[in-house]
Amino acid sequence: MKIVSDIKQVVVPRRLRVGVLSDSQLTPFRHKEPTTFESNLLAACRTLKEQECAFVVFAGDICNRASKNGYETFKRCFNTVFGDDKPVVQAIMGNHDYYAHLSPRRLFERETGESPFTHYVVNGWHFIGASPDGCGMYEGYKGVREWLREQLTIAEADGSRPVFVTTHNAPRGTVYGSDRWGDDSLAGVFDAHPQVVNFSGHTHYSLLDPRAFWQGAFTAFGTQSLSYVEMEKGRANGSVPPEAHSAPMGYILDFSDDGIAVMRYNMRTGREQLPEERVILPAFSPPALYPVRRTHLPPVFGQGRAEWTVTERGTQLIFPRATGAHHYELAFSDGTEQTYFADFYLGDEAKGERQRLTLYGLKEGVRDVTVTAVGAFGERSESSLRIEGVRVLARKYRRKLAPEIWY
Repeated sequence: MKIVSDIKQVVVPRRLRVGVLSDSQLTPFRHKEPTTFESNLLAACRTLKEQECAFVVFAGDICNRASKNGYETFKRCFNTVFGDDKPVVQAIMGNHDYYAHLSPRRLFERETGESPFTHYVVNGWHFIGASPDGCGMYEGYKGVREWLREQLTIAEADGSRPVFVTTHNAPRGTVYGSDRWGDDSLAGVFDAHPQVVNFSGHTHYSLLDPRAFWQGAFTAFGTQSLSYVEMEKGRANGSVPPEAHSAPMGYILDFSDDGIAVMRYNMRTGREQLPEERVILPAFSPPALYPVRRTHLPPVFGQGRAEWTVTERGTQLIFPRATGAHHYELAFSDGTEQTYFADFYLGDEAKGERQRLTLYGLKEGVRDVTVTAVGAFGERSESSLRIEGVRVLARKYRRKLAPEIWY
């Protein structure tokens, strides 16, 4: 695969801040009112403007399927919010941007005015954007590997600073979700390049999970998405958990002489998430050589009563939220066991200090339940909660990507 690209120089006359987003998955259909996904992108643009981001990286899946309307919506969101003072946007294609079109790359180039393969130098920092070579879910970079290596050689010859590489797919075995959705054709591409900081989309797995940040031979971050969260299968409240569309997340990178602060933002509320766990990358040494030390403490339940109630949606368990919980294990007195995602993925959109879980996939009846909190790395809470005499209604979980039917 022959890729022709130029290196573009960008000078930002103030402290550099960069926004990193992905997976807006905008509809090919026209709607009178903004869809949820368009509203999420508009909110992201407002947050980026408030944070004075002069450069934006978008890690693919602009469209739900390749369409003129999807790209027009994407451009309209930036134009509406930024007006004439728009940031430079380095966007790549994702697998969805190849779907259902005879010439998807040509469409991307025509509508964005950019190649799907770009190399920017922004205030001396290298940003490489590499689209997949097709719609392959797990081997999308066979035709791009050599171009990536060439661009890395050019960037690394410029000094010891980190080199930011955006791919839609994540190298398998790196960030959260890459065990299921990772790309095998990226294997080994970055291993000899410890300066690489890779941002990837595609998985939709929550960036509030500590596994969204990975360090090995290089450094990697998963970007989640602006559309909806999706995570592991096997949870009773779905791989696309409740209200998954309501907390679009992304990163803001703050550059200084000493390092780069990688901040996680809820793009709808405009607030930084987990600031106490902010990652700082060194400015002039390969990040992979300076691993961030991290501790993983077991989840701890808050104070208060554990109870149950019946609502229109079904039976709900209500109990003090456990700090650091990724999911809850429920053990019922009839021997049934289930796991449910905690609402950590909502970030500051999680309501109050109490966790509400609607029960799904159970037969009707009355039974006791014991609740144990489990962290992202399997750490179990030292104590469990017991709720007695729960009247369970039979309910089936219905996956909901967003309120609209058509995307």
